[in-house]
Amino acid sequence: MNIRSTAHASAARRRTPHRLAPILAAVIALAAVQGCAGAPSEPPAQPSAPSGNPLDNVGTAGNLLAVKIDNVGAHIQAIHQGLAQADIVYWIEVEGGQSRFLAVYDANHLPALIGPVRSARETDIPLLQQYGRVDFAYSGAIGGLLPLLARADLRNVTPATDPGVFSNNGVDPTFVDPHRILAEHPSVPARSPGFVFGPAPDGGSPLTAMTWRLPAASIGAHHNGSTYDVTVDGRHGWTGTATVVVQHVSIVPGAFTDFNAGHPDNEVFTRTVGSGDAQVLRDGKVWNTHWDRPDAAAGTAFTLPDGSAMTFATGPVLVVLVP
Repeated sequence: MNIRSTAHASAARRRTPHRLAPILAAVIALAAVQGCAGAPSEPPAQPSAPSGNPLDNVGTAGNLLAVKIDNVGAHIQAIHQGLAQADIVYWIEVEGGQSRFLAVYDANHLPALIGPVRSARETDIPLLQQYGRVDFAYSGAIGGLLPLLARADLRNVTPATDPGVFSNNGVDPTFVDPHRILAEHPSVPARSPGFVFGPAPDGGSPLTAMTWRLPAASIGAHHNGSTYDVTVDGRHGWTGTATVVVQHVSIVPGAFTDFNAGHPDNEVFTRTVGSGDAQVLRDGKVWNTHWDRPDAAAGTAFTLPDGSAMTFATGPVLVVLVP
């Protein structure tokens, strides 16, 4: 399995003094009689937010870094670095029906390089607000978006502000050194985006593979017996994802239009605040759930039809944002 391991401490045993033995024997006998009388059993333990890493429940988390990663074309996908090591990867529509990734990392689980890095989008601002003033690495943005990024509760890391952390002088394709970014800008401690980790809930339907599509892009997941292999536009992307979240959202015209391709392309906006339907894939099964995020500063809750929390498997999470 391509999931970072976590050590578990064993509980120490305590000896019972001999003079307590008769009392304990009486208590045990009384409990046995009450059990035969049909006393209710203890309810099962309920899942709770992890005390260690709130992003993927693996070990303990360091401070946060978010990176916008290019995903257009086979030549770019062939040089991806760092996606398998991300705690959380968001798959997001951009102009022309294509896709890009927004990956979230913690300082204790970093790859050597991440990229290719590309420009930020309007969608990224509210999506990242739930993490606090996180370091956000990207290669630029359309002119009208720059003032919004400057005012957002983000630490913007770009070739203009921090050229030394970008390879190739910040020119495409460019990669970032996450260790250097977090050494220079410590960022904020990891904060839960609302995920709850624990054993799989009852129910679920067997589902070993599925593909989701945007107008000019696709992403798929195939359960390999332990984790998920991810395909990007039909090509192998990475392996080791433990939970896949398919979050159905509204994708609407954005405030900005790109003319770099020689024609107008609206930079669409994905609404991640609100509520809607979602499917959660883990352990080769799928559960129908409901997602709810009341405001941009809050995380997203995923609940089952009975109102209980949908538990995620320990390990990296892929969030697929589709209509």
